[in-house]
Amino acid sequence: MSEAQTAEVQARRFRVPPAAVALVAPEVGMERVARAGRVRGPLLVALSCALLSAGAGVLRVDAKDATLRSMEKAGELQSSSDRQVEDNTRSAERIYLVKRVAGALVEPPLQLGLLCVAIFGLSWFLRGRSEGRAVPPVAAAALLPGAIANLLDAGATFQHVAIAPDGPAALPRTLAQFWTQLAAHPAAPSVMKLLSVFDIFSFWTALLVGFGLIAAGHVPQRRALAGTLIAWLCLRLLTQVAAGGH
Repeated sequence: MSEAQTAEVQARRFRVPPAAVALVAPEVGMERVARAGRVRGPLLVALSCALLSAGAGVLRVDAKDATLRSMEKAGELQSSSDRQVEDNTRSAERIYLVKRVAGALVEPPLQLGLLCVAIFGLSWFLRGRSEGRAVPPVAAAALLPGAIANLLDAGATFQHVAIAPDGPAALPRTLAQFWTQLAAHPAAPSVMKLLSVFDIFSFWTALLVGFGLIAAGHVPQRRALAGTLIAWLCLRLLTQVAAGGH
């Protein structure tokens, strides 16, 4: 092998993956993803980070206080023994474990499928010409902001001695959660709902989808970004305000 070929092989080996480039330079990165990106790498990263976040929650969960509140609300606390309280606590923690692990395994593939559908749908609606082969890698790259959120959430969870199953998120993601952590008192419920619309990592995902739509759907940049962000805002308003999400 010649020196030029050796240098080319080494350059390929140490080249930053296109999906990673897209996180900091979406216009350049998503074009590379659409041209030569893969699904497996980003999907495995998303799965690993989701499982890490779930594992951190399982290791730190303490359902005793939540169980006591639930039993007191149901009028069962006065007539229950310590053994019954412990059994109910362990049962609540097992349910939490199953929900977190199952969610971590299901959510990334499900999100990948939904993002593919969204990109195809937006490309058609915005009068683009989507390339079927380029859409899945673009959708997979758009999973990475959520993976970063899960990774940071795992780190934030490990900073706590214990967390409640129904407690606040360890990592603030929305303006409402930032308000709750920084302000001395919560705002009005209607204001908190509006503040919950803006999720930092969800917005990051929407930006990647917009630039991916330019590369994989051949939609003009202004139309792609405007259409994607409007669709994202409508979805967030529907899920957080109209449907009362958190």
